[in-house]
Amino acid sequence: MRLKYLIAYFIIFVLPISAQAQEYHHHYLTLEQIQRVRVVKDSLSGVNTQSVMEMIKDLEKSRYPEINLEIKEAEAHAFNDIVVQQDVQDQHKKQWLYSMVCLNMAYLQFSGTAPGSNTTSLNMLIRQELQKYLPAAVLNKSGFLYSLS
Repeated sequence: MRLKYLIAYFIIFVLPISAQAQEYHHHYLTLEQIQRVRVVKDSLSGVNTQSVMEMIKDLEKSRYPEINLEIKEAEAHAFNDIVVQQDVQDQHKKQWLYSMVCLNMAYLQFSGTAPGSNTTSLNMLIRQELQKYLPAAVLNKSGFLYSLS
């Protein structure tokens, strides 16, 4: 009788958990990657509200942590370049600009059009800056482009 309960417990509780675990990805970042996360966080202080630990945990949970770190680095570089080029001083404008950088990165990841397409000059500038800092090979790597289909 006890064996029946043990088998039932296994079927009801253990098998579903192991199936869910297969969907969950966990990669530990290297020390070099953690240092890169710290640099990104420092360069986005005031506009990115995540802590270093939250950023690390998000990257470790992602299916492609290196690609996602490269994306964060490109966003940080593009943001900081535009802040300097456009002499953005106001904190609210910096936060809005950072959200626009992230939005444009998402646009590129969903196979958005080339930087010279019909769009605002700010969006074109942001996309040009992002593509300047993204490693050339990342655009073709599995894990960079997304599709809703």
